[in-house]
Amino acid sequence: MPARRLRSQPRVVKRKMSNYRLKRAEHRAWPQPTRTGTEAIRIKRPQPAEP
Repeated sequence: MPARRLRSQPRVVKRKMSNYRLKRAEHRAWPQPTRTGTEAIRIKRPQPAEP
């Protein structure tokens, strides 16, 4: 048999890639909320319509 030519993209098992980025060291000490949920959300009454 003749020698095979070198292929630029031989068939190999493809690596699975994630759609999410890798978590880095700068994400370790992310600032936490300082207020509770009830302190952070204010429900206001509807304002009367102007004529």
